Amino acid sequence: MIDFHCHMDLFPDPISIFSEVKKRGVEVLVVTTSPKAYVKTLKYLSGAKNVRIALGFHPELVKQRSSEIGLFFEQMRFARYIGEIGIDGSQRAKDSISEQRIFFEKVVMTAARSGGKLLSIHSRGATKEVLQILEHYKGGIIPILHWFTGTPREVEKALELGCWFSVNPNMCCANTGRRIISCIPLDRMLPETDSPFAQRGGVVYMPWDTTVTSYVANENGMELEEMNQIIHKNLQAVL
Repeated sequence: MIDFHCHMDLFPDPISIFSEVKKRGVEVLVVTTSPKAYVKTLKYLSGAKNVRIALGFHPELVKQRSSEIGLFFEQMRFARYIGEIGIDGSQRAKDSISEQRIFFEKVVMTAARSGGKLLSIHSRGATKEVLQILEHYKGGIIPILHWFTGTPREVEKALELGCWFSVNPNMCCANTGRRIISCIPLDRMLPETDSPFAQRGGVVYMPWDTTVTSYVANENGMELEEMNQIIHKNLQAVL
C-alpha cells in the first residue's frame, strides 16, 4: 500500500495514524503545509523507514506566512522530499498569485541546482504556470503532480517534462478525474489520499485506502496484485 501525499500531521490524532501506518507497512509521503509544521512533524513522526516527511509550504499560505520563507530554505538544504508546494490559481488564492509564483520558482530552481530532490506539487487553477516553471528548470528534480486537474493535453506536456502523478480516491469518483487518470500511463502513477482534506460522504480516507489501485486495476482489466506490483515498482523508481 502506498499513500504518496498525505497530511498525517493534520489528523486529530496523528500519532495513532502513524502507529497504524508502521504496523501495516504503508509507504507514505507525509507532506506539510508550512516550514514550522515540517520541523514539528519531524520530531513526532520520524523513525519509520516507510514514512517520509516532506518540507512543505502550501501556496495558499506563502503570503500570509512570508516570515517563514527563510526557515524553508534553511531546511531545504537537508530535505530530500519537498511538498506540498506549488501555485494555486483558484479564486480564494488569486490575491497572492504573484508571491506564490516567485516562491515556487525559487524552490524549483534551488531543487534543480541541488539535484535529486522529489517535489510533490499543487497546481490547482495554475497548471500552465506550474508547467512553464518546470520546463525552465527540468532535469535534476523529480516532480510529482498531486491531484492534477489540468487537461489531457497538459498531461502530455507534463509527461514530456518527466513528471509523475499522484492520484487520489476523489479523482476516481468524478468524471473529470477519471478522464485525467485514463491519460496517465500506469508506469507514471502513484496513489495518494490527500487526507484528511480529501474525504467522501464525510468519511476521511486513511493512508491504507486501496480505492485508487482497485479502480485503476479494474479499468485496465488487471488483478489487484498486478497493479500493486506496478505501483511499487513506480515507487522504487522515484526513490
